[in-house]
Amino acid sequence: MSTGALDRADPDPSDPDRPILRVRGLAKHYPTGHGPFRRRGAGAVRAVDGVDLELRRGETLGLVGESGCGKSTLASVLMGTERPSTGTVEVDGQDLFALDRRQLRAVRRRMQMVLQDPYSSLDPRMTIGRIVAEPLVIHPEVLPREQRPGKVAELLRLVGLDPAHADRYPHQLSGGQRQRVGIARALALGPELLLCDEPVSALDVSVQAQVLNLLADLRERLGLACLFIAHDLAVVQYLCDRIAVMYLGRIVETGTREQVYASPHHPYTRALLAAVPVPDPTLRGAQVALLEGDLPSPADPPSGCRFRTRCPQARERCAQEEPALTVRPGTDHPTACHFPLPAQVPPPRDAATGKAP
Repeated sequence: MSTGALDRADPDPSDPDRPILRVRGLAKHYPTGHGPFRRRGAGAVRAVDGVDLELRRGETLGLVGESGCGKSTLASVLMGTERPSTGTVEVDGQDLFALDRRQLRAVRRRMQMVLQDPYSSLDPRMTIGRIVAEPLVIHPEVLPREQRPGKVAELLRLVGLDPAHADRYPHQLSGGQRQRVGIARALALGPELLLCDEPVSALDVSVQAQVLNLLADLRERLGLACLFIAHDLAVVQYLCDRIAVMYLGRIVETGTREQVYASPHHPYTRALLAAVPVPDPTLRGAQVALLEGDLPSPADPPSGCRFRTRCPQARERCAQEEPALTVRPGTDHPTACHFPLPAQVPPPRDAATGKAP
């Protein structure tokens, strides 16, 4: 799928600044129906449907959207646990799905995942020490057996846990501590890329900030690249350098954190931002109508622009022509909208209080 402003020449393999993760035209479709009676051409659930992304070293890219828009499916494909229907996933210039088993094993050492639910992602029958050391057991070439206990203690300290926790079991830890264990396990092989699939959504609000601060600190200390998947835009704003907004399997807006939050051009992005709670409603600025209706089925997406059935400014063209993700006149970053919204003008502020009069 063409993405206008995102189309670039293939990166030079010798270029040290090439993206560590490069996704082009990625789609994952699930055929509807099962077994021998499934009709040919009966249709498919288009969970991910033509996604382009780039992530550079040391950068954090936030992927946001409503539940059911395809974020977690995309993460599964990027980790290689699902094969794409079409498209490519390149890690440091290597096509993930063109590698043999030995090559894929080496690439997977460089990218690890932090899962959403710290309750179900840890084996309750294993001690914390065994859980953190498990990647080192799977990849014994990384570290000799006798050095693993010391490495486990180092990793636990790195994520803010006492090495004495190595002898405990997951049920003896709090939710925040369990998520720290999951992060320690992900760091065991010294990856360059972390995929974080809503890593704080299952935690209490009071604990979320601690885990986010930990991830931000680890990114700075270890130089990690991070794809951070979330539905909470306030969380993404705190942690991420760039933002990609996903709707019904496709990216509809992308830009730097400042561009997307200060001047969202896609109606969907602006509606998501309008739904974020703020301590003082007078600081929100112009009111934006919240989204109405449910997310359409990915098995039967609307024609043309997929957001048109919920868009307050949809026109005839929106039903007939699918908008490409590109920089349009009057905008400063790519959007998939035929009629992008103009930049928001912030309301005047009182110089003393910072509030709108």
